[in-house]
Amino acid sequence: MPLISYSDALASVLDYCDRELPIETVPLVLALGRVLARPVVAAENIPAHPNSAMDGYAIRAADTAGATEAAPARLKVIGESAAGSVFEGIVGAGEATRIMTGGLIPEGADAVIEIEATTETNATVEIRREAAVGKSIRKIGEDIAAGTEAIGAGGRITPGDIGVLASLGVVNVPVRVKPKVGILSTGSEIVEAFRTPAAGQVRNSTLPALYAACAEAGAEPIDLGIVGDDRDELEERLEEGLRYDILITTGGVSAGAYDFVQEILPALGVEVQFHKVNIRPGKPVLFGTFGEAAHRTLVFGLPGNPVSTLVTFRQFVAPAIARLLRRTGPPLRLKARLASPLPAVGDGRRHFVRAIVSDNEHGDLIVTTTGTQSSGAMSSMSRANCLIIISEAAGAPAAGSMVDVELL
Repeated sequence: MPLISYSDALASVLDYCDRELPIETVPLVLALGRVLARPVVAAENIPAHPNSAMDGYAIRAADTAGATEAAPARLKVIGESAAGSVFEGIVGAGEATRIMTGGLIPEGADAVIEIEATTETNATVEIRREAAVGKSIRKIGEDIAAGTEAIGAGGRITPGDIGVLASLGVVNVPVRVKPKVGILSTGSEIVEAFRTPAAGQVRNSTLPALYAACAEAGAEPIDLGIVGDDRDELEERLEEGLRYDILITTGGVSAGAYDFVQEILPALGVEVQFHKVNIRPGKPVLFGTFGEAAHRTLVFGLPGNPVSTLVTFRQFVAPAIARLLRRTGPPLRLKARLASPLPAVGDGRRHFVRAIVSDNEHGDLIVTTTGTQSSGAMSSMSRANCLIIISEAAGAPAAGSMVDVELL
């Protein structure tokens, strides 16, 4: 199977994400991070009544005409409007009510003067500044108007969204069902993280990292464990993984004598769409599909090296999860100035370089690599907060040049 470009590989993955996941309803307190399945249309105005934006006095603006420090306006204080306690009277000419932030604007008042511009003595308030009509008043529907879309579908629900939903009385939230992702590590050299490796063995860092990456992306990860270089056991475990929405394997897709994954998947009925992409790290990545469109399993054979695993997850699996969830918004990318030259780029591949982006004393974004770009150096991924993306056609960028950066 020929080597394909990154763009063609990603397009191929997304073409097979046409299946729409079902919708479920979850309690508001459990909705954080889920993908909103339907837009939320406000059934009421927020705020429902005009209220004060600050502590002060509710007044008639005309009563403060010409007021200054030297010649303040003097108004009679006739009551108080606090949040949760409504003043029932009417503010007439020459009158004022004390009002707290959030307090309802009493009938007759058309402005709020901040407490800092006033002095009250014996139920008379001196106002040392003119107030315009509407000053410091939050209007009906100023935040959210009834009948308008308060939150659009497709976004991951944030703490701010939770607040909006609560303010609208939405306590049961429609969200997309999380896609189930089976994760299987292969290789006789791999042992669980809690074990002490013998000579020639390594702890399994890829499966826990992928488990976390799936959860972060909005999926439900399922640990399928580790399978050594045993063809029969591997076939059995792969067949189990094909029951899920997505199956991820790590290792077994290169050219080694024990790289069985790429041989077993087609025998199980997986249609391989591509194998090997013109990228670094992660060239051996494999993608296939299993089953009919309505119940299709997306199969990703990721390389065994831990950094290659996470980079290819981010570039291919995470977009697939987002598309299945109908999640909106592309990855956050920006431009930054390169602090030093990049080694081993400009070879016709698309490179994803682990890096750290920060701003300097002038407010400019500067990006520097995390050091070694070995695909086995997981610490370089841990230190990174971004990937520098060097396209296939670009040469090696010089220090000081602007490069594309994808935030992690």
